[in-house]
Amino acid sequence: MLIIDDDQGTAGTTATGRPGFTRLVTEVSLSRVGLILGIEMSRLPRSNRDWHHLLEVCALFQALIGNVDGIYNPAEYNDRFRNASKMRHQ
Repeated sequence: MLIIDDDQGTAGTTATGRPGFTRLVTEVSLSRVGLILGIEMSRLPRSNRDWHHLLEVCALFQALIGNVDGIYNPAEYNDRFRNASKMRHQ
């Protein structure tokens, strides 16, 4: 298990200047992460662009995303659509 909490309390609207988010994307792209868990996933990406980039990387490298509502597979169209919709409404 790898806990990445480097960005807690860090302001910003993009991944720039957020080493924790950058590290997460890197770890997923190296196939070192199979499941990303979060309580409040809307705090993970700071922009829709960053969120969709993370979803693309997760889909490509078969990483799942989980929160209090369940576990989603970004490689599955329905899961990806459902997760993206929830992110916009949080």
